[in-house]
Amino acid sequence: MNITVFKTLLLREYWENKSFVRAPLIISAVLIFSMIVGMFTAQSMIFSLGDDSGFQFDAGFEALSEANSYELTKGLQALQFGVFLSPLIVGMVFVLFFYALGSLYNDRRDRSILFWKSMPVSDLQTVMSKVFSALIIVPVLTAIVAVATQIVGLILMTLMIWFNGGSAWDLLWSHSSFFSVIFNYFASLFMLALIMAPILGWLWLVSAYAKRAAFLIALFIPLGLMLVEGMIFHSGNLAKLIGDHISKTEIIMEGVVMHGHPFAVLSEGGFWGGLLISAAFIAGAIYIRRFRDDSY
Repeated sequence: MNITVFKTLLLREYWENKSFVRAPLIISAVLIFSMIVGMFTAQSMIFSLGDDSGFQFDAGFEALSEANSYELTKGLQALQFGVFLSPLIVGMVFVLFFYALGSLYNDRRDRSILFWKSMPVSDLQTVMSKVFSALIIVPVLTAIVAVATQIVGLILMTLMIWFNGGSAWDLLWSHSSFFSVIFNYFASLFMLALIMAPILGWLWLVSAYAKRAAFLIALFIPLGLMLVEGMIFHSGNLAKLIGDHISKTEIIMEGVVMHGHPFAVLSEGGFWGGLLISAAFIAGAIYIRRFRDDSY
């Protein structure tokens, strides 16, 4: 595979899909704005309590400082993942879903496929550039935005603690596991993308095949199979299989909080089975793309 051509294809994906960056940036901006509003609201309530309210911040800060270090560290880790990363995860899921659904369909609809077919670019390179973008580039960009959001959020929390006479180091930074959390941002988003791989593979297959209404095809074929299974075999194995695979996202978060890393999901057999199914879908998309032109 020509590395220069592949890099050009990756740049193409970025140029044509600015949502890779815009979506996490918008979510981050909303998070930071919400934090600022919440801090001003909390501070105004603190001022309204007055000196005679009996609300002793020094005592509260001292109690937190003397609290169990392990519990405080785990609590701050959970807070950082819940506040700074979880909304970005939701955004990334939507970005990947609609990106995969349209990535092999839109260029046939606007007939730009004719240009790319005239270039010395194979269908394997084209499809794999989209797979690489979804499984590597999007998680990395989202993680970078998450880290920036985390830094801004911790600085705002530091100012809040300082303003009320507390020690930001004792209460926040010494328990923040800053670099460990950053590593887990990147690792968790990468593992999440791999868990989504069979769904993305299915969307790429539909995107390469569909002449129109790709979203409806991608949605109603699995639903139809579930309905037929239920009517004929009176079972729901397909729905359970999909649900069990999606539920593996919980293992990522539990692993980060309980074990300090998101790799516990690697011990799940269904995870590797999902990757094999994804590879089959992607191979099918590459094969179908060979016979697709501007007719959609």
